[in-house]
Amino acid sequence: MLRSIRGRGYDACTMIKRPKIAIIGAGGNVGAAVAQYAVAKELGDLVLIDLKAGPAEGRALDLTQAGAWEGFNNTSFTASDKPEAMAGADVVVMTAGVPRKPGQSREELININAGIVKGICADVKKHAPDAILIVVSNPLDAMVFVAKQVTGFPRERVIGSAGVLDSARFRTYLAMAAGVSVEDVQAIVLGAHTDKDMVPITSTAMIGNVPITKFLSAEKLTEVVENTKKGGATLTGLIGTSAWLAPGAGTCLMVEAIVRNQGRVLPCSVELTGEFGVKGAFVGVPVKLTAKGAEAIYEFELSASEKEAFTKSVAANTELMTIARGFLG
Repeated sequence: MLRSIRGRGYDACTMIKRPKIAIIGAGGNVGAAVAQYAVAKELGDLVLIDLKAGPAEGRALDLTQAGAWEGFNNTSFTASDKPEAMAGADVVVMTAGVPRKPGQSREELININAGIVKGICADVKKHAPDAILIVVSNPLDAMVFVAKQVTGFPRERVIGSAGVLDSARFRTYLAMAAGVSVEDVQAIVLGAHTDKDMVPITSTAMIGNVPITKFLSAEKLTEVVENTKKGGATLTGLIGTSAWLAPGAGTCLMVEAIVRNQGRVLPCSVELTGEFGVKGAFVGVPVKLTAKGAEAIYEFELSASEKEAFTKSVAANTELMTIARGFLG
């Protein structure tokens, strides 16, 4: 027997609260890609924020019109150039900043993007103080550090999206070299999100639970590792700007894990407080993502060469943090 909810203290139009996801820098390619993947997965109500209202509104309208063919039913995007539009957001994705140009290192971006990120994070702290903040702006690890200092959020609520991208590239190059489906490749990249300092982990890499060394020679593995490390620069050289589809997909995967409380274990940049023998640095490590954010960090044994590379990676990030600290005032 059906019963009306009227008369029971409810409004017939009362809706179950959907997650609110704010994307800052939505007028850019990466922000737009995050929005596209998020709406296709029906992850929640999207707020598209950009320094210029026009591009944000355009992205929202374009996505709305795509729904007619793609089957998602969201015609209520919010688009704005006002930071207060993120008020009450559950997740804030920060993609704002100047993209890397051909030949430009991520380190060189600190002078440009640190000030941008600092201002945005002040807005996040003011308007969305309970949100989980996902940082995509480069240089990634240094910008996660800036975000953590400015917001004052606990470490589980300030997470960098980098390892998911680097690991996707690693898995892709492994699959291409071995001639297998990328879906059967299990591999991870740790450490800094820089061309020379990221650490693709070969000692635990597998294809269908079979060690990677059964598929590829040591020489081929070295080639795959080098291709992975220069993956961002390769795309920047080919396209003329930073990639956006794979970064958007990886970041959206993190958002999905959080808003759906999935407990996915993904490589993300977070502040370490003793894990892997490191304190105070922000580097990529395996993280359990839930509705709490980065709920747990998992350590595992690295080979001797990987330990050495990881130590150098941490040192490189610490140096970037020192540079970024000068912009905090």
